[in-house]
Amino acid sequence: MLRSRIGRFVRIGIYAAVHFGRRLLPPILAVIAYMLVATLLLRWDMKRAGDAVADFSTTLYGVYRQLFFEPVENLPARPLGRAMVWITPLVGVILVAQGLVKVAATMFDPNSRREVWDTIMTDQMRGHIVVCGLGHVGYRVAEELRRLGEEIVGLESNAEGSFVEIVRSLGIPVYIGDARRDELLVKCGVARAKAIVCATSNDLANLEVALDAKRMNPDLRVVMRMFDQRLAGKVGGALELDESFSTSALSAPLIAIQATHERVLSAYRLGDQVRVLAESDIGPVFAGESVSTIEDKVPCRIVQRRRSTETGFSAVRGKDTLAARDVVIIDTAASALGEVRGKLSN
Repeated sequence: MLRSRIGRFVRIGIYAAVHFGRRLLPPILAVIAYMLVATLLLRWDMKRAGDAVADFSTTLYGVYRQLFFEPVENLPARPLGRAMVWITPLVGVILVAQGLVKVAATMFDPNSRREVWDTIMTDQMRGHIVVCGLGHVGYRVAEELRRLGEEIVGLESNAEGSFVEIVRSLGIPVYIGDARRDELLVKCGVARAKAIVCATSNDLANLEVALDAKRMNPDLRVVMRMFDQRLAGKVGGALELDESFSTSALSAPLIAIQATHERVLSAYRLGDQVRVLAESDIGPVFAGESVSTIEDKVPCRIVQRRRSTETGFSAVRGKDTLAARDVVIIDTAASALGEVRGKLSN
């Protein structure tokens, strides 16, 4: 664990150095180019005037000193050489200041600092999951992925979105912009990701992002949200996308069963059948019976159990026995929930 953390900090340090190096590279290259050109011009002007000219490296060092207001021994005789001597310190001030301003802006501006941090964190990720659209659905997806220990990168078009800062507070880098732009997908590391979840509220945008991401990374697992479940199934199959889902279709069975039964935890569709996870009480009829025996007599699967003296649920095995007043979580068909509960609680 310690070695992993040290390695992570080392990688962050390297990426930070590379980032700031990129910021400083243009001014540094400009200084080098100016020094070379100024040295060549100065040597040419001095030779033309008949002055004694030192070797190239000595002249180059003199120009370098001039950049930082270090005096030269002799002022050139001709106007061009003198102009170079006077201009060089000003050029040094401008170019060096430009580099320092870029670095300072990155360090002290909150938006720039956040952008740097997001870039550093994303660049070191491999096998992460990109979540496009941080609305109600995208935020919940990111939250669950974080609980599963996955590395995540978020992408949201609205910087003022209600969940952007919440997602960032989870330590997740978030990029702001249109996910349909290839450069943003590149920033999110789609080419190195293992999956992308397209969860915006725009079906066409989700489809376009899914296709672009698949083009950049053919091995990428694509999960796409679409409001029309029938269209989602057709599009997913036709375009060879991994999963497509409709939030309304997923939530409808749960809402319907909760409207008619209490203590329902979740619902899901398995083929043409809706199944539910729900709590049920154990009555005296099945007191002392094992889990496997009860499952043979009642059409359900017992997933977890909470004893009357406990506050939380725990997993059960087939040989475990239940007692009266125990509460169990069962997996059963939604249409049979009332019947199953009635039998278990007798």
